[in-house]
Amino acid sequence: MMPVYRQLLVCLDLSPVSGQVLSRAAALAAQAGGRMTLLHVVEQRPLPDLDYGLGSLPGYDMDPDAALQDARSRLERLLTHTDEARLPREVVTGVPHLEITRIAEQLSADLIVLGSSSRTGLGRLLGSTARSLFNHAPCDVLAVRVSPDEEQ
Repeated sequence: MMPVYRQLLVCLDLSPVSGQVLSRAAALAAQAGGRMTLLHVVEQRPLPDLDYGLGSLPGYDMDPDAALQDARSRLERLLTHTDEARLPREVVTGVPHLEITRIAEQLSADLIVLGSSSRTGLGRLLGSTARSLFNHAPCDVLAVRVSPDEEQ
């Protein structure tokens, strides 16, 4: 028997393919009459002062308050003109898989939905948020395969 998901935590990275994740989660919620909460985690950068010989690394020199405000604005733009514009949402700072797990527990979520794409370079070296969630989440995890060819 297929589980019924009543409380979905939808994790959005605010990339151009976030609409695909949101659409899939909305369809699942609609099938079961479930509720969705949207979440974006501004990744905490623990090593901002190290010189990697690469110059400035993206996101390392941004003021934390400015990063949160920027993420909130980007989330609002993503939701403009969608049916999901009135959903509860949170934007927090931290280590993504830890914050997602914490908020899923707070909400008593029974499904975490997030995007997944093949990652290369630094993303592969640091590991995958989805992989961490598969091992530590308090509920089921759905990784939606996203494709840049289907941007919404």
